[in-house]
Amino acid sequence: MLGFTINRVSLFALIFSIGILVDDATVVVENVFRRWLADGEASLATAVDAVGEVGNPTIMATLTVVAALLPMGFVTGMMGPYMLPIPVLGSVAMLFSLIAAFVFTPWIAYRLRPRLSALERAGLREQRIQRLMGRVYRPIIVPLIERRWLSRLFLGAILVAFALACSLFYFKLVTVKMLPFDNKPQVSVVIDLPEGSSLVATASLGHRMAERLRRIPEVSSLQPYAGTAAPFDFNGLVRHYYLRDQPWQADIQERLKDKDARERSSHRIAVAVRDLVTPMAREAGARVAVVEMPPGPPVLQTLVAEIYGPTAESRRTLTRDMTDFFERADGVVDVDNRIPAPYERWHFAVDTEKASRYGVRVKTITRNLDMAMGGHRLGDIGQAEDLEPVYLVIQLPFALRSNIRQLQSLPVPARDGTLVPLSALGRFERRP
Repeated sequence: MLGFTINRVSLFALIFSIGILVDDATVVVENVFRRWLADGEASLATAVDAVGEVGNPTIMATLTVVAALLPMGFVTGMMGPYMLPIPVLGSVAMLFSLIAAFVFTPWIAYRLRPRLSALERAGLREQRIQRLMGRVYRPIIVPLIERRWLSRLFLGAILVAFALACSLFYFKLVTVKMLPFDNKPQVSVVIDLPEGSSLVATASLGHRMAERLRRIPEVSSLQPYAGTAAPFDFNGLVRHYYLRDQPWQADIQERLKDKDARERSSHRIAVAVRDLVTPMAREAGARVAVVEMPPGPPVLQTLVAEIYGPTAESRRTLTRDMTDFFERADGVVDVDNRIPAPYERWHFAVDTEKASRYGVRVKTITRNLDMAMGGHRLGDIGQAEDLEPVYLVIQLPFALRSNIRQLQSLPVPARDGTLVPLSALGRFERRP
């Protein structure tokens, strides 16, 4: 009715509610049975009156729980829709439990009412249990209530204990995390070489890191990707890994053995992976990040600073300073920023005089270069059952398109059908 699916979060909301759902019905049934036992008969009028006795406090208790849950529904950002089933489904379940406690519970209690002798035996058994508990409880609680100095001393002890418990966080004697580490079957390594690095250098570094990671006994398989996006999951969707298609970007995806077949958790393996690849990345002047699959909703990074300012230069300056602060912070690893560094690229400058002399159009030169480098779509395959088109793209082998000298011999058709080498129509030059 509310448009939610059955998933881990919505199931958690319902399981969380189970513990408090039965409270309303328990209070109603206990008071109905208490009144029947006091009156000596199980009458319908007594049951209705017993529900009225506990009606107000039961309603207040239910609304208090709903008031505690609802604020979570106003959380914005990505966490908002992720956590929304908990306040919504929890609150709805509590309201339904209140209706059930006032309507169905007394009716069922009356229809399935026990014999008076059974209620008396249950009452005697309850009295024996309470007497046993009272022998321990009353000697403790009565002096605390009757003696003012003792009650103040007890209150002071509670405050001191509370302060000591809070000090555990300050002195880092306990670890505080939003979500626990999970034992996942996959770890990824994200590599960023300096902007402008060639695909050859990127693929070489990715291959060398992959060879090093193969030594980890828990790794069952791995695959490096250079200059193209690796298959991404929900975590990669949030972090925009599907946009990683630059020649200086690479990913290594590692599949781990089943968690029952290894002793180390995926987090400990990720720490070991970072120790292996970080020195190699520093040697190559690259930045590397070891990415674990999160136990909860993914975020852009574990720790993110967003920089706002009036000018681009001021933002860049502050970002560089913040990056330096992050790198010097204890316990912070895999630091990077979103400032693209300046770099040079190869540009083919067409000699228009020579091109016109050979009868070659600039548009033809651009199209042929695009086809050689894989940036030109010839068309798509029309398949009715596919939702997305499948494009036809041709490109030269990597060894040819990464060599400027060999690209210069690329044949370009002229108007009369002859083929003219690319080197006769212009030259390659570096541009910022």
